Amino acid sequence: LKKLEFFNQRASELEEFVINWRKEYQPILNKVNDNILPWRTLDELHEYTLEKVLKKMGYHKVGEKNKKYLVMLWHKIKPWDDSCLAINQLNKCYITASLSNGNILLQKNLFNYTSLNFDFMFSAEHFKKYKPNKLVYLGAVSMLNLNVGECVLVASHKNDLYAAHRLGMKTIYINRKDEYGSFKNDFKEKKFSADLEISSLKNITNCIKEIKC
Repeated sequence: LKKLEFFNQRASELEEFVINWRKEYQPILNKVNDNILPWRTLDELHEYTLEKVLKKMGYHKVGEKNKKYLVMLWHKIKPWDDSCLAINQLNKCYITASLSNGNILLQKNLFNYTSLNFDFMFSAEHFKKYKPNKLVYLGAVSMLNLNVGECVLVASHKNDLYAAHRLGMKTIYINRKDEYGSFKNDFKEKKFSADLEISSLKNITNCIKEIKC
């Protein structure tokens, strides 16, 4: 972000800018799920919400090239340090799959950029609905030819885990305390206790053994 000229004089606002953009995420997904907006990929929704955030924060005259650059940054997010190794460990014993609201191209680019070696990729784009809509979870389970009770969702967002739990999936909550930095209290989640809570993925294979599927 610091490479962009229009941020030069407002570098102290970078975190706030990203957080404001992130705050638009679930509301816009809900509008798609509720058929208030027609289906659009997450890239397209990021473009839509970016315009709103730029206007709100007074970033005027941002060119289309820079807007595209900002949207494509979501394709190059650095994973948590424990993620890649954990997925490789799980692949030795289990079927692994992403289950993301990110569109197919976004996930493909992200996996290539970060070496996240899932066996399968599932996207909201496959089902034309966004999490926490049940079609996303049940659609992925069906495509794997499994029952919901045979699947474990590992995630750091309780709203996501709660939706999976209601359908019969097992759940593991990763408590990422630093995810939203100083803005963590701005993101409210359901009071929900997963089948297991962990602070790291380092021993995820042993953790899954604690859950009866």
